[in-house]
Amino acid sequence: MPKFYRPLIYACLLWLAACSKSPQAGREPAAEQPHVEHTGEQRKNDKTEEAEKRESAEKGEASEKGKADTIRMTNAQLVASSIEVAPVRQIATDSVEAPGMIDASPSRSEVVAVAVGGRITALHRNLGEPVNRGDVLAVVESGEAAQLRADLEAARRDRELARGTLQREERLFKEKVSAEQDYIAAKAAAAEGQTRYRLAEQRLAAAGGSGSGPLNRLVVRSPIKGYVVARQAVLGNVVGPNTELFRIADLSEVSVALALAPEDASRVHVGAAVDVSTPTRNGTAHIAFVSRVIDANTRQVQALATLPNAQGLWRVGETVRAAVLLEHPNGKTVLAVPQNALQTVEDKPSVFVRTNDGFAVRPVTLGPSNGNYVTVVSGLTGDERVAVTNSYVLKAELGKGEGGDDD
Repeated sequence: MPKFYRPLIYACLLWLAACSKSPQAGREPAAEQPHVEHTGEQRKNDKTEEAEKRESAEKGEASEKGKADTIRMTNAQLVASSIEVAPVRQIATDSVEAPGMIDASPSRSEVVAVAVGGRITALHRNLGEPVNRGDVLAVVESGEAAQLRADLEAARRDRELARGTLQREERLFKEKVSAEQDYIAAKAAAAEGQTRYRLAEQRLAAAGGSGSGPLNRLVVRSPIKGYVVARQAVLGNVVGPNTELFRIADLSEVSVALALAPEDASRVHVGAAVDVSTPTRNGTAHIAFVSRVIDANTRQVQALATLPNAQGLWRVGETVRAAVLLEHPNGKTVLAVPQNALQTVEDKPSVFVRTNDGFAVRPVTLGPSNGNYVTVVSGLTGDERVAVTNSYVLKAELGKGEGGDDD
């Protein structure tokens, strides 16, 4: 072989060797493919971890918000803040509104008068003052009272004389000096004297007098414990027999006098609940009486409702707004809370629901008002107990808690 062919052959062999190695070199990047797939799974895991962290953070924020919407309060703090709690009410969907006036309950009041005429010489109680049973209200001087006291004194003397005669005749009869007939007559006279004395004593007591003191003076006393709700007695005036001087009433329970339109009165029944309210107070009364007669002057029907007043918040003569809650024909009721139970929290009407250790804020959707109550469309189940007085105190405590979280 000529020498000049040898370099050419060597060059071809080198080229073939290079070509045989090139497929392996092309396959080397493919060997890196498992590493690329592993990177994709890692990214997927990273995304899952980020989602879990974000969900956990959202739950944490919700938990913190739940804590912020809860107010811890003990029973002692509840009493100190004068916060009252009451169940959510279920009321009828219809009501009759009428003007009302607070008055003394007829069954808890008594008229004070004297059975005889005379002049009022002393007054010991004014309108609105409290009295106990037996307290002196006034003093009346009367000629008739003097006569009654004189009759009592005469009856007392006759009784003592008859008793003395009976003792003497009894002794003589036992000694067989006096006849039995005389003893029996003395015994009958003593019994008659005792009867006349008791009658005179009762007449004087009915007139307001007693067995002691000046003959012409009558002491007028309170028959019950309560308050003076009316006083017609004027110092120095002359009053006739059975003239009303005072009216005493027990105000632990009062009446609400209502004036109903005839068409509304036919829908009101005894026992129906009545929401009684003023701009600053509210209470629940119950119908006790509905008249069957229309007043000739007002053309209205009178009704009376009884209202508890143990704390003395309601005063005789006070005008109120009353709404008689009517029963729905189908028995349909709605949930309702008092106006005072509502507070605005985060621009939403809300109530404070009692929990084991305090209160929780509950946003509610409100419906129309029904008397002193506001119907609740959603947000409550009806089993809750909510703060119905001084709920603004809870709102203030909620604001303090939010301020503390920001710090």
